[in-house]
Amino acid sequence: MDKILHKIESFIREKHLLTARGRVVVGLSGGPDSVCLMRVLNELGYGVVAVHCNFHLRGEESMRDERFAENLCEAMGVKLVKTDFDTEAWAKAHGMSIEMAARELRYDFFDRMMSENGCEAIAVGHHKDDNAETLLLNIVRGTGIAGACGIQPRNGNVVRPLLCVQRDEVIEWLESIGQDWVTDHTNLEDEYSRNKIRLDVMPVLEAINSGAAANIATTIENLNEVRKVYESAMKCTMEQCVQRDEMGCIRIDKDKLTSAPSPISVLHEVLSPLGFNRSQMQNMLREQNETGRMFAGNGGRRLLIDRDAFVIEPERMAMPEIEMNTVGIGDVTILKDAQYAYLDSDKVRGELTIRLPKDGDDFAPFGMKGRRKLLSDFLTDLKMNRFEKECQPLLCDGDEIAWVVGKRSSELYRVDNGTKRVILCRVSWRK
Repeated sequence: MDKILHKIESFIREKHLLTARGRVVVGLSGGPDSVCLMRVLNELGYGVVAVHCNFHLRGEESMRDERFAENLCEAMGVKLVKTDFDTEAWAKAHGMSIEMAARELRYDFFDRMMSENGCEAIAVGHHKDDNAETLLLNIVRGTGIAGACGIQPRNGNVVRPLLCVQRDEVIEWLESIGQDWVTDHTNLEDEYSRNKIRLDVMPVLEAINSGAAANIATTIENLNEVRKVYESAMKCTMEQCVQRDEMGCIRIDKDKLTSAPSPISVLHEVLSPLGFNRSQMQNMLREQNETGRMFAGNGGRRLLIDRDAFVIEPERMAMPEIEMNTVGIGDVTILKDAQYAYLDSDKVRGELTIRLPKDGDDFAPFGMKGRRKLLSDFLTDLKMNRFEKECQPLLCDGDEIAWVVGKRSSELYRVDNGTKRVILCRVSWRK
């Protein structure tokens, strides 16, 4: 067996990318990487379904690539599925770049073809050099440990069997078997970010050290091993520091966070996916004693510095379910339990509804003999933070608050000696 075939076969087994002789969608652009990938997987006995996407971005060259894919698959006896996209129109309609539009269209189609053809995975032709370029690009943009680990051999249904070989090995193997390919001229243009890395930066690094790409690939492998240790330690730390309360707020305990080996790393894991940046995280740590300080992520979520925690507002308000049953006074046992409220049925004037607080709300807290209090002051006395106040459900009789759910019912609906029927209310929080 050729050296490259053996290397790729071993890599597939080691990374558990495909089952023996399984069916796999192969993205076939016609370039050397995709041609090598298809030929190698076919040689190794996998059931290849080639998929070619014509994005109609390069005029006659796009049609040339399509004809090449047709001729190659016919010569090899490999099933080919083709599709056409009006990429520019789709990108404009969805407000995204041509590159991102082409990627989304391509992978959506790959997913559909995988399902329709009974395939277990989608194979694409990224190799070691692509991985080196990705690492450099991520470093330039600013990255955490995940970005420093480069392209992964598997990402969901997408597998990358060529990550164990370099571009030169791909070209050398294709030439050795007399297999030609087509060249996308845009890959030779110094236009897009990745091409700038490939055409301008990598040659400089190779001039410094001829093994630069290979050494970067080795660094990525080492970082992936470090990442396993990091993720294991981070999982333990997150379990101690981070909780989600019944209203859906994420709470990061400040004391436990401060005692963690790397507080900024914990914040990065929690907050980066929510649109907060590193500068904000550094400010949070510096200003953690400024209770009430608010930060906004670019995804629309807010973080509040509370007395003992960093609190992230819920993505959606977690409104509870309230079960209400009217029973006779003789059938009620009043429990001192925050999940229950007991209202005199005859004192309720309208339909009981649930809502969130609004400015100016007040009510007559149970035990205060009818004296009214601003709801905001009542919640402040309970040491509730801004998000908890905003999320606090209220059971209302028209505009009148009958129950600050889970906290206090209203004196106006007190069960007393004259009560004949009781509305028994029980709250349960949706998971």
